[in-house]
Amino acid sequence: MRSTMLLTPPNALTLLRLLLAPIIGALLVLVAVGMMPGAAGVPVALALFAVACMSDIFDGVLARQLNQESTLGAVLDPIADKLLMLCAGIGLMVLVPSPWAIAPITLMLARDLLVGGLREAALAQNWRLPVRGLGKFKTVVQCLAIAIALADLSFTVLGLRPAPVTLVSPLLIGPLWAAAAVSWLSAVDYMRIFFNRP
Repeated sequence: MRSTMLLTPPNALTLLRLLLAPIIGALLVLVAVGMMPGAAGVPVALALFAVACMSDIFDGVLARQLNQESTLGAVLDPIADKLLMLCAGIGLMVLVPSPWAIAPITLMLARDLLVGGLREAALAQNWRLPVRGLGKFKTVVQCLAIAIALADLSFTVLGLRPAPVTLVSPLLIGPLWAAAAVSWLSAVDYMRIFFNRP
């Protein structure tokens, strides 16, 4: 049963994620252009990103436990997820302008655009593309990859470890490429469902 209330606790968490997403992106861009010290901006961005990712877990759990699943929440939740990845991803690309970092982030964002298009096309045909387990796993892997990248950068800007000899460290780019691979495995899964529908 869907709740008719608008500002339920689950929806409040989703709205929090929507608000945090552009702040995270802005912090990373400000550090990149030299308008904010890295030691202040990057760790704060990491902390806010962790809060946003946790809100993504708890909004769904609360909605089910409190029986407050709503149409608004169903609409806003995927928008908040994509906005978070978009803002954090663009911020990272500006802060770490290396092809080894830009390429996997671009692949992740392109995947979200593709699957979003498939969802819209399905709705135009009066059916809904179901949420897949691989899609949920993709979200977890993406969050972990970006969190690890931000943590790696935070350790560097705080002087807790030496800066890498190259622009990016393997700890930063490895998880991003893994997340990109999982993202496109998920995209293939959604395309299979979309194009094989009777």
